[in-house]
Amino acid sequence: MTGPSWSRGALLLVGAVLACATVAASIGFVYPTPVESPTLGAEWHCHKAAIVTTCQRVTHAAPMVHRVHKHLIDMRSA
Repeated sequence: MTGPSWSRGALLLVGAVLACATVAASIGFVYPTPVESPTLGAEWHCHKAAIVTTCQRVTHAAPMVHRVHKHLIDMRSA
């Protein structure tokens, strides 16, 4: 027995199914949909891409206080 022989039509069908699955997965990963997560709260943003759900914590950056040092060292006079 040499195993099953694949006809040209069967190979084209398998190739078409694989191509469609690849396109569908690509679209799912490129355009993630926002997901609400009441368990995590409003501080989290979640996105679902295909079968994977990722969440990121949203942090707001606090403004930095710029303080001028009282004793600046002038390196030019040294």
